[in-house]
Amino acid sequence: MKKTLIKEYLQFTKKEQLGLLALLTIILVFTILPFINPRSKTIEKDPLVENAVAELKNKTSKNNDNTGNSYTRDDRYNRSFSIAASKGRLFNFDPNTIDEAGWKELGLRERTIRTILNYRSKGGRFRKPDDLQKIYGLHTDEFERLRPYIVIRGQQFSSQSRPFQKPDAPSYLPRKAITPIDINTADTSAYIALPGIGSKLAARIVNFRNKLGGFYSIEQVGETYGVPPETFESIKPYLQTGAGDIKKLDINAATYAELNAHPYISGKLAYLIVKQRKTTPLASAEALKELVAQTNDSFEKVAPYISF
Repeated sequence: MKKTLIKEYLQFTKKEQLGLLALLTIILVFTILPFINPRSKTIEKDPLVENAVAELKNKTSKNNDNTGNSYTRDDRYNRSFSIAASKGRLFNFDPNTIDEAGWKELGLRERTIRTILNYRSKGGRFRKPDDLQKIYGLHTDEFERLRPYIVIRGQQFSSQSRPFQKPDAPSYLPRKAITPIDINTADTSAYIALPGIGSKLAARIVNFRNKLGGFYSIEQVGETYGVPPETFESIKPYLQTGAGDIKKLDINAATYAELNAHPYISGKLAYLIVKQRKTTPLASAEALKELVAQTNDSFEKVAPYISF
């Protein structure tokens, strides 16, 4: 019974069969037709539109010729540089000592001047004329214009490489004599007066000195973060140790935080000191030395800042 119902349900009449065949034929034709006769889509150009575009291009080119504003990016730079260069005046100069007014007189741009002064304030120095070319923003033609006039203190140049300088031309080479300073009493302005030390390095040196409790050795200045070894060697002859008192920590009274805040005392050593004095107070340098031996700290550095 069920088979009969299914068979009758799925059976098509002749009309239905013809209709289904016609439908399949139409679908097949529309599917194949694009591949048999592809239509080429071409866009016809409107002559009126072409004429209008041509006239607009002619007017634009004429306006550019009349106003002279059709500059490329390179043209604009060359024009601005030639204007700046024409305002500048060339003379012998030391890039390590010349001030902002001197750079402006040479014709450099404000942004380039700020980059150079920032480089010097962080301890940077020009050791040879070609070092100036490494400054970001200083173009090759600007450097080539200044190069014959660069004279770095302490270097010898032949008469062929040094341009003639007029007697009345200002010179930025002479530098006032550097006065030696006391490393424990000098303020930031005194450190800035030293060669290669800017405001940031001077502040770091004074801050490091305050955290230590004072310097007992000139070599400690060179331990300041950010001071290049070559800069320290150049200022070392101008550093002196005065009779300033070193601020010491009472090893049996200082808290853990006070001990750990000292640059030469690690957290581990501060912990061992606090732990040891709970049972037996530290009464000698030998007792401290035994604790330091258990850490990576240096007894020679710590000892001058400890009192018993």
